[in-house]
Amino acid sequence: MLCILWYNVGMFSFQETSGCLPFTVDRNLGVDLVEQIVGGMSLAVRSGALAHGDPLPGIRRMAKELGVSEIVVRRAVKELCRRGMLQARTRVGLTVCSGGKRAWRGIVAGIRPAHDSGMYYANVLEGTIASVLMKNGWLFARMEWPDVPGDACMDAAGLLKCLSPSLVVALFPSSAMLNALDRSGLPFVQVWTKAKSRKARMYVRPCADAALSKLAASFASHGIRKVLSVYSNVSGIDCTTTLKNAGFSVRKMHIASLADYMGPECVQRAALETFDRMLSNGPLIADAVVFNDDYLTAGALTAFERHGVRVPEDIRLATTSNRGLGPVYFRKLTCLEVDPIRHGQEIADNLIKILDGEDYKAEMSIAATFEEGETT
Repeated sequence: MLCILWYNVGMFSFQETSGCLPFTVDRNLGVDLVEQIVGGMSLAVRSGALAHGDPLPGIRRMAKELGVSEIVVRRAVKELCRRGMLQARTRVGLTVCSGGKRAWRGIVAGIRPAHDSGMYYANVLEGTIASVLMKNGWLFARMEWPDVPGDACMDAAGLLKCLSPSLVVALFPSSAMLNALDRSGLPFVQVWTKAKSRKARMYVRPCADAALSKLAASFASHGIRKVLSVYSNVSGIDCTTTLKNAGFSVRKMHIASLADYMGPECVQRAALETFDRMLSNGPLIADAVVFNDDYLTAGALTAFERHGVRVPEDIRLATTSNRGLGPVYFRKLTCLEVDPIRHGQEIADNLIKILDGEDYKAEMSIAATFEEGETT
């Protein structure tokens, strides 16, 4: 299922056309024609493309311009009048009656895989980017991208093109999403991903090198030799290379979220069940465990408690932690801390430079910081 969530706007965008209406209708889109007209007109009014008091052409002329039947236009107009966006008066005709709205400079579309819609870092990062862009006059729209490749991705790209965005911000994009964007011809940037598209105008990657070096030094000071690296999201911070280069023996372990949904509760429960099974078969063959997610850590700590495993006496522990998220353990965790608000501000500042035609960073890093806690 494809889902578009707008920040106080409609579904479709306005664009330059040869007719009187600043939007078009696409019969091949698979979206109801009445819904397309209502969405396009709503966005045109709220964006300022159509101002309060502007006259509109008659039903017959609009139907001809949009390439639909008069019945479709009548139904759309009836709904728009019900919403208070249009007014139909005898001898005057149709006029726009929604004034005082801000005229946006353009649209920025933010797209994310549907499976990570419940994750704290992603939500705060996206919200911060949206807030900064909108304060600078750019309308931000969020779109959930389908998790399946193939035709669904191309349909999503087609719908995205109907928005006529000035820029697309792809957050945590999959390879299928990047392939669809590459083929779409839309200007886009990609945020927090390993695979880099040559067509992306900006590439943002997580950087934890300095923080991981400090973690390695902390582990070495405590005589740790064997490390278990646990992850659920392949796009998260990976400590393997840095710790191996520092002389540690590292074994990676993937924990799949329940039902392949990256919601916090699903990730936490999956970690609990995984470590419950492992500890039922004996002690962990590791001196320390590093998690790349707060909720993985919370689930594992519950399992440790059940089986009488003490932290840090029996096993030392570190995690990637979200700044601003409530604590998941009664002791301060040793962590690689990521700050979604700071990262979102840095990304948005660079996006505004792209949109304003100024010099910008084509590549940028968003850094994690090391915080020594009581778990190492």
